Formats: sequence, structure tokens, C-alpha cells
Amino acid sequence: MTGTEPVFEIDGRRYTPGDRVRFPNAATRKNRARVYEITDAGADRITAEADGCTYQLSRGDIAAIGITHADQK
Repeated sequence: MTGTEPVFEIDGRRYTPGDRVRFPNAATRKNRARVYEITDAGADRITAEADGCTYQLSRGDIAAIGITHADQK
């Protein structure tokens, strides 16, 4: 990993493009269960895709809906 790789870090966890994630506190059960792929990451935001839709999420959005790698509970 190089120092220039796009990364988003929150709660001591790092997320980079290509990571598969879930949002455990999302508003609907479907959105909590869905797996999203991070397509872009930065210090204050990520872009994630699922089911053909793209979502741009700020640090505040992610603090509210949570984030975890899809292979974690």
C-alpha cells in the first residue's frame, strides 16, 4: 500500500476503494443488509455503489449510519 492510496478512516478502521461494506444503522432493513462496494474514498467522504446506484456519503452520514466491512458482524 502506498501513502497516496485513497483512504477513509473512522473508529480506527480504514476503508479503501474495492472494499465491500455494510451500513448497520441504515434506515431500512434492506439497506442494512445490502453490500456496497467503495469506489472512491477520501479523508471526509466515500462513494459507494450497490445494485447500480451510486451513493456519496460524508463523514457525518457515515457516523449516523455506521460502517463495517461486509465480512464483519
